Amino acid sequence: MLAKICTLLFLSLFSAPYLKAQSLSGTVADSVSHQPIQGVTIYFPKLKSGTITDAKGNYKIAALPKGTYKMDVRVLGYTALTKQITIDGDIILDFAMTVSSTSMKEVIITALGISTTIRRAPVPLTLVSHEAFQQQASTNVIDAIAKLPGITAITTGPGVSKPEINGLGYNRVLTVMDGERQEEFQWGDEHGVLIDPYAVYDAEIIRGAASLQYGANAEAGVVSFKSQPFRSMGRIDGSVQSEYQTNNGLIGNTIDIGGNNNGLVWDVRGSYEAAHSYSDPHDGYVWGTAFFQSNIRAVIGLNKKWGYSRLTVSTLHKQIEIPDGNRDSTTRQFEFDVPLGAQFVNGKYVPGTGQVFPTKANFLSYNPDITSYQVLNHNEVWWQNSINVGKGRIGADIGYTASVRHEIDTGTVAEENMFVHDIPYSVKYQVEGDSTGLKLTTGFNGMYEFMNNGPEPSSPYIGIFEIPDYHIFDIGGYGILEKDFKNLTLIGGLRYDLRSITGQPMYLSDYFTPEQKEVPAGTPGAYTQFQAVSQKYTGFSGSIGATYQLPDHNYVKLNIAKSYRAPAINELTSNELNPGAFAYELGDINLKAEQGYEVDAAYGNNSKDVNFEVDGFCNYINNFIFSDRLAAKNGADSILLGKPIYKYGANTAIIAGATAYLNIHPTDAKWFELDNGFSYIYTFLRGQTDSTQHVPWTPAPRLTSELKFKLTGRPNSVLTNTFFKFGLEHDWAQNDIYSAQYTELPSYAYTLFNAGFGTNFISKKNKRTVCSLFINCTNLTNIAYIDHTSRTQYFWAYNGANDPTNFGKTPAVVTRQSEGIYNMGRNIGFKMIIPIGIAGNKTNLAGDDHGIK
Repeated sequence: MLAKICTLLFLSLFSAPYLKAQSLSGTVADSVSHQPIQGVTIYFPKLKSGTITDAKGNYKIAALPKGTYKMDVRVLGYTALTKQITIDGDIILDFAMTVSSTSMKEVIITALGISTTIRRAPVPLTLVSHEAFQQQASTNVIDAIAKLPGITAITTGPGVSKPEINGLGYNRVLTVMDGERQEEFQWGDEHGVLIDPYAVYDAEIIRGAASLQYGANAEAGVVSFKSQPFRSMGRIDGSVQSEYQTNNGLIGNTIDIGGNNNGLVWDVRGSYEAAHSYSDPHDGYVWGTAFFQSNIRAVIGLNKKWGYSRLTVSTLHKQIEIPDGNRDSTTRQFEFDVPLGAQFVNGKYVPGTGQVFPTKANFLSYNPDITSYQVLNHNEVWWQNSINVGKGRIGADIGYTASVRHEIDTGTVAEENMFVHDIPYSVKYQVEGDSTGLKLTTGFNGMYEFMNNGPEPSSPYIGIFEIPDYHIFDIGGYGILEKDFKNLTLIGGLRYDLRSITGQPMYLSDYFTPEQKEVPAGTPGAYTQFQAVSQKYTGFSGSIGATYQLPDHNYVKLNIAKSYRAPAINELTSNELNPGAFAYELGDINLKAEQGYEVDAAYGNNSKDVNFEVDGFCNYINNFIFSDRLAAKNGADSILLGKPIYKYGANTAIIAGATAYLNIHPTDAKWFELDNGFSYIYTFLRGQTDSTQHVPWTPAPRLTSELKFKLTGRPNSVLTNTFFKFGLEHDWAQNDIYSAQYTELPSYAYTLFNAGFGTNFISKKNKRTVCSLFINCTNLTNIAYIDHTSRTQYFWAYNGANDPTNFGKTPAVVTRQSEGIYNMGRNIGFKMIIPIGIAGNKTNLAGDDHGIK
């Protein structure tokens, strides 16, 4: 089937110049004054294609493929419109827009596998707009979304963040970029998402079970990042962006350029960011938190009558220091694990006479290669295709990613080397009935993944092997049906998944000595690092949901879902000292697949002055897998190689909670907007004691509030869209924890204050944007605080006890938050964006049509 689709695609590519594509054109005007509106975005999310109205309100989109699509019409100051339209020939369509102080009212989303709107989607959804990404400061792409209702991040310093949705993370949350699964090392604690934050234009987040559309790794939800939309016909433009953050000296730069020549679309982006150690008001500079990242990303594609084809190529390099919390026992000053100049003699470290404590120059260094650090490379190719077939279309996507991870303690030789290869694929058929209101999506998707450990490093270094060489094959078939009535929308579907996992055995001689090496099975005295593994898992997923549009812009939602997740490779096979977690982790090959049952309900209002939604959920998961800290017979920690031992086990978990948002934007006071968000999550493990009855890493209750003042630009002013904003974030104490063996600590309540400013500088001559400036200050009052889902609060050792040899010392056990590492102090971020446009051989520094949407 896939071969036939590829053949049809290539034939279509060669005949593309002879096919005349359809077009859509018209005018957009004010519904009361009937005056034309300039700068209105006309956009097809499914096609990533659109344009912007000119000074007379006219627009035209050429090279549109035949089919039925939802389109989005929006501009700041007017209520956004959505419309389903069938493209078959050249069409003229006019729009009349109603004045409003916000444009984020009715937005098309595609993350559910079908094009629908937020109000008609039965599961809770969050849209993160392009403007929201531009107007904030963060150190990575997950931190940029982590303060939204229902969303948090599990962090290991500023360079590593993993998303949590409704209290669940790791392999229960699937992250995708333009539809491509980001698998790489998502099973581990200290692995962040390898996505260039500058390549992200906007995002859609499914806050609930999404196994139906995406398979086993979307049990808790999906974070769907999207790159910049393609340019309108005949344009070549882009932008240059630079930013600086004061706390960790983050320097970020990116340049992007793209164009559209009669449906031949392309985009090229290069990015770089680097940061030194951050500081907090409790300890000053925090040793081991520097990082840098670079990325080159290119896209080329065709939008034609027969459909579209796009090829994305990306190469990303990241180097991150991992803080270990090593301190002097008297002063609590951060220090090196091993003094610089130390030597390895007869298999043991002998402290040298070199430097013990980092200097200010070390803290301010942008080279993350003095303390423990990771070197990560992530290369990917992603080919997306959509071909019109009758009244529907077939989508066929396939990709390849190669991810490399090196763990280096000191120097340049890695003790751990992992090479992961992924081949994600998807084939689906979609059809939308313009008159019947029916939408059908059916198909199959999955991935093939294999990983190889690197060879044993040369003596005196000791190799680390966390998981075995393995192969994973995932495949799942599904069907989703939506029916739209006037006020009622029904969506339901079923899916069946198969996962096959095979792991290779490994045997080591001279275990955990400089002479350690891999040996064949049966070698006398060999240590069994991994047993052979061969497991198959199957499971059903399904959901049925409804939304109903009530009078006066009210609406209600209800969704019931059955989810499924097969165990991850580390949960089955781990048997090693985790260099980023400073713990010894053990897997269990007898773990069963998780089976989840979730109910989501919501009530909201989408009026001209107020938007709000209140969501409640309850998720019951059988065979819930988590890492449990083991106790010795005497009740103390079990210790192996000087580290506490964790083992993956399973129980029945109940995760319930509520999220809400409230946006106030009075039509009669367009200068004012108040945005609020709230999250509360409660977890429970059945049949446990008081110290073991809560799911680890359950985020604390959180309230966010932001007040924005928008200034009205004067007719001859060079400033436009100017705003000032003031916000707060209050996190309550979290005492519902898994406290056994100090696995988790209660957290203290704290309140952060933030402030920001933004404006566009425009040309008086043509009123186009010359540059945009954004200034943000987080933790304005510079308080010392620790977020409950920050892993570094547990990183603490005295006088080199975190070194693999330990010098015979026992690592310290953190018994209260103040002993660990604090979060970042006050940080002021400056960001400048300069749009550029090119027409012929002339470069225009006011080409602000880039980014369509």
